[in-house]
Amino acid sequence: MTPTFVSRALALAALVGTASLAHAAPADAANAADAARPPVQTQDQLVLPQAEVEKLLAAYALIKQNYVGQADDKKLFDGALAGMLASLDPHSSYLDKDAMLDIQRENTGEYVGIGVEVEEHQDELRIVSTSDGSPAARAGLVPNDVIVSVDGTAVAGMSTEEVGRRMRGVPGTVVTLGVTHAGHFGNKLTTLRIAREELHNATVQTRMAGSGVAWIRISEFGGATGADLAAALRKLDGKEPPRGLILDLRNDPGGLVAAGVAVAGAFLPPGTVLFSARGREDGANAVVTVDQRFYRGPGEPDVLAGLPAWTRTVPLAVLVNGASASAAELVTGALQDQHRATVIGTQTFGKGSIQSVIPLGQDDAVKFTVARYFTPNGREIQAHGITPDMRVLPRGVDRDDLLLRESDLANHLRPASATADSAARDPVEPSRLFGTRDDKALQAAVTLLASSDQRKTGLSGLLHRWSAALKFGKPKAAPAAQ
Repeated sequence: MTPTFVSRALALAALVGTASLAHAAPADAANAADAARPPVQTQDQLVLPQAEVEKLLAAYALIKQNYVGQADDKKLFDGALAGMLASLDPHSSYLDKDAMLDIQRENTGEYVGIGVEVEEHQDELRIVSTSDGSPAARAGLVPNDVIVSVDGTAVAGMSTEEVGRRMRGVPGTVVTLGVTHAGHFGNKLTTLRIAREELHNATVQTRMAGSGVAWIRISEFGGATGADLAAALRKLDGKEPPRGLILDLRNDPGGLVAAGVAVAGAFLPPGTVLFSARGREDGANAVVTVDQRFYRGPGEPDVLAGLPAWTRTVPLAVLVNGASASAAELVTGALQDQHRATVIGTQTFGKGSIQSVIPLGQDDAVKFTVARYFTPNGREIQAHGITPDMRVLPRGVDRDDLLLRESDLANHLRPASATADSAARDPVEPSRLFGTRDDKALQAAVTLLASSDQRKTGLSGLLHRWSAALKFGKPKAAPAAQ
């Protein structure tokens, strides 16, 4: 891995860039015949295992000569690439054209669709939320509706990614959904025809959760998440800024590492260490801090510029669960180790690795793991996860429907220096329950922040506010976008 990795390392949860090919291991010494063969080398001096390459070509020849149907060359070699990457770990893969478009959507935050967030729960594809003013909202779709089919094809057995791809498309084209939900459309199936539009993927949602306490939910870390969070924080800035903030990262699968750096940087002072990345070679190692070079792309504005001073001092709670992964764990670990926030909920997923995306052609690429990341205090997240300061189990969920964690995945990347934690498996927590009266973690966070605010109402609180005012001055309005 070349040293350019450090400057590029935080562009994506799958990091887009270029890299030199690492030298392969020599042939197995136990096979003297294979070891004696002259190695095949590329211009980068990559040693290829000749026996294995010949085996692949022999299998290809057998298929072309004897398969009962017509074997497509592209499909055969794409399949070989997919199998090669899948043998590494669960997060390494071959990316075809559709997968590359998904990465582009994640990186820009722009896509064409109907504006609906879905999740699978107990073999049903349920709607979690609809974007304000989106085609889905105008069509009458609401949280808890169940999508049964897309364009006449049943969604049973499809992944949420596949369903999402089917709902996206060309602006103005129509997608037909089969939807059912008792109490909204009734018990019978309803068919809706919804026209696709160009939309912005809103990953940040904000509302007040209690007196003076703001609740900010981040559903994933996309290209616009840092800017959207900064905009939400500026809207909260007024005569009476929030007395507490709740950062909700539950069911957040992660996404762009650079977006995670921006989110953590909104609550921590410049220069604060967020995590360290450790790879196989020196060029893949880095200590990442709250610094523009780790979250700001070329030509992009500094999304953290002009944030109100209180965002880095206001009492903060972070909500996590077993579906909080990757960049969500990176942010949580940084805020916890820097004693900036109280973490509430259940053990996180444990995905503590960083992937690099290397284009192969115009429409495809390979994605593979290049580094592990560690919290500021050196804790490894991979296969361990983040342990909350306050463990709060969800209410009103099926205790028999347990979440898998990173350590449960076949062929997962083993921790560097220790075995994985044997944390208890927690039940699946549907996003549609967040913010309801059954949301125990949110209630615990509101209570915690309210008690923290009450402790500052006496003389110590007055001195705290005076010292903050002297140190930071009166918060100024954010400058206009450049």
